[in-house]
Amino acid sequence: MNKLAENITNTFGAKGKQWIADLPDIIDKLTTHWQLTHLNPVDNMSFHFVAKATLNNNQAVVLKISCDEKSIKDEMLALQYFNGTTSVKLIDYHEKYHALLLHQAIPGITLKSFYPEKLEYVIECYVNTMQKLHEKHLPSRHPFRHISDWLKSIDKVTSKLIPAHLLEKAIATKNKLLATSSKQVLLHGDLHHDNLLQDGNTWVTIDPKGIVGEPEFEIAAFDFMYINELANNPDTKQIFAKRIKMLAHQANLDANRIKAWVFVRLILMAAWCIEDNHDPKWVIKLAEAII
Repeated sequence: MNKLAENITNTFGAKGKQWIADLPDIIDKLTTHWQLTHLNPVDNMSFHFVAKATLNNNQAVVLKISCDEKSIKDEMLALQYFNGTTSVKLIDYHEKYHALLLHQAIPGITLKSFYPEKLEYVIECYVNTMQKLHEKHLPSRHPFRHISDWLKSIDKVTSKLIPAHLLEKAIATKNKLLATSSKQVLLHGDLHHDNLLQDGNTWVTIDPKGIVGEPEFEIAAFDFMYINELANNPDTKQIFAKRIKMLAHQANLDANRIKAWVFVRLILMAAWCIEDNHDPKWVIKLAEAII
């Protein structure tokens, strides 16, 4: 809870402090509203309150509450769209308290548990799950934003924390990629290893952002390098290139576009870190290492 309170306060200021103060009362009200028992907060909360619980019919569920009404509504809409297709199922949504009631994936082991020791297995599970998400036809009228909306954050960066040569390269690269993109689908938007959980014999995604773009942008969120690997491996570029090649082959996607999107996404993460008053140092280090 301390990390959650720190992150929310840094990001939302006075609004965040008030939300943290009100959170115990919100939890009590939602527990009563949905008749939840055995509420057990998870250990790794970062920007949302998340707890495992039991619904009144003995169903294992997850309660998720957000300070950010926009992001939780986007997630709700994405969950409705995917409708349990390799995505965790949405049970209910509480608009007033920005809360979701979700099916609980059991055993809930993350794909991260197998990485990088079982690299080929992780890539196979990741790609199969991603492709099933992308199978749904996106109608011409929909409520979802495009990745170009996210990428505007790069254009707005004024901080010197992102070196000028990286920022200039990211702006030029994302403009070229946007101008040449073809297939457009609804993306999860944040499909890293911790957002894929084992549910019975299948893998399901959690925490979708619901953003429209090309599949190469999606797969660029794959955790190519962990911080400990970055610190201990002198051959970062070679490891990164090998994993890009393996993923592109498995997914039948363009390896060069994936590589370019990885770099752009890293600079986007750095821009978001700065917006939220966080240190982008490790993101910048990784961006420098792969170019």
